[in-house]
Amino acid sequence: MRKSQVAEVLSRRLNIPAGRVDGLIMRLSDAGMIPKAEGARRYPPEVDEADILKMVLAVIADRGLGNVKESVEQYWQLSNEHGRRFGHLLNEILFGPPSDVGHVILRHDPVGVSLTLNGQHTVFGAEAPVKTAAKASIVPGYALTAIAAELQGHGPSQADSMIELARLRRAFQ
Repeated sequence: MRKSQVAEVLSRRLNIPAGRVDGLIMRLSDAGMIPKAEGARRYPPEVDEADILKMVLAVIADRGLGNVKESVEQYWQLSNEHGRRFGHLLNEILFGPPSDVGHVILRHDPVGVSLTLNGQHTVFGAEAPVKTAAKASIVPGYALTAIAAELQGHGPSQADSMIELARLRRAFQ
């Protein structure tokens, strides 16, 4: 898959302007975290799963264009109480078998992630502050499910069908 294809999926599914997604991905390339197009732009480089994970993290953990590299590194390394890394879990969500993903809340200060996966709530990094508001981004679980489906080769309409099936399954539980 090419960077432009991944960027289009992320922009469409997360409802983020394409220019913003492109800017974040360009900063990742400038930081040397994903490949840059060399020479003629007719043949942009293919990206692998690790590159796609970094692109997804850069977009969902957006704390500004100047903080892209730092954000990706910080959120990737967050661990839960069992020592499991958020980056590894995100890899399973995007490239593993379909799973029931609830909303993902990415807190920016202090850095932390809270999510529900297959009915289990998990916190990575710092717990949410009790007495103060925390700046955070919320990623709908259905959007991650659709992104995962499209990254695994399903078309947009198939991804939409998978979302609806997951919603029905959740409604009958």
